[in-house]
Amino acid sequence: MNIEQLKYMVEIAKSGSLKEAADNLHLTLPALSQSIKNLEKELNIILFHRSRRGSVPTEEGYRLIEKANNVLLKLQEFVDEAEAYTQTMNGEIKIATYPGPMEMLVGVISDIKREYPKIKASIYENSTESIITKVLEGEVDVGFITYTEKEEKKYRNLVFKKLLEGHMVAAVNKNSPLAQNDLITEEMLMNEPIVLYNDIYIHDFMKGFTSFPFDILFTTNNVDTIRNTLENNTAINIGFDYAFKTDAGLSKSDEYVVINFAAPHYKTYSFGYIYNTNNGLSRIIREFLKRIHGTIVG
Repeated sequence: MNIEQLKYMVEIAKSGSLKEAADNLHLTLPALSQSIKNLEKELNIILFHRSRRGSVPTEEGYRLIEKANNVLLKLQEFVDEAEAYTQTMNGEIKIATYPGPMEMLVGVISDIKREYPKIKASIYENSTESIITKVLEGEVDVGFITYTEKEEKKYRNLVFKKLLEGHMVAAVNKNSPLAQNDLITEEMLMNEPIVLYNDIYIHDFMKGFTSFPFDILFTTNNVDTIRNTLENNTAINIGFDYAFKTDAGLSKSDEYVVINFAAPHYKTYSFGYIYNTNNGLSRIIREFLKRIHGTIVG
């Protein structure tokens, strides 16, 4: 038995197919198949049920694969700590996010790059659904999303780390008559032009109103456009309260105020990051996340 065989076990379980695993590992199918057969013979245990539909771990295989994954994670920690003794930091940061936190994430990465020039970084701007897919498939290390308990229960292979918790609010120009209210009601929205950030949760929230659809002026992914609309008193904006803390384009202005919704239109949402339980977090990713925590949480 060797470390490479442990990697093979984990990859086959993750891919669900010997052929796909062989492609991902840059091996020939016969070579991978023979290596697993040799391991099964050495352990005297069948690790996978093989069929035309793919390879599924046996009951014993599931348990051993979980332990193999833990061994590989510990090995990566060992390598990271060994690198730390040389006082060098290298590797790659691959992140997916929705547009809002982009400026903040770029700022943190820029700070790290100045300290550790060998670091490579890639940031992808995607929808929540695409971010989750990229993390599940290993295309990125970490994804920044808004989520609810529903997603936490649905995606068991993902770790959800909450950075902020919040709710929907209405942002209005400080000179708007609505700015004098402590709470916003459905009736107050009926004659107001509204601009929305293009997010599935915001759309679902709006559909919860009996008077929906309202006068939706437009929907956009550009937070600067939303800020300009608010500053010009062209429309009101409905979105997450924490967006006015984490989205640089929205947090720069004092020309508008944020107002909570009256019950029953109050629901909790979380902003944070996700990563795949099957993939360890490298030293550089852990350093990046530590700085994100410091920037947002303090």
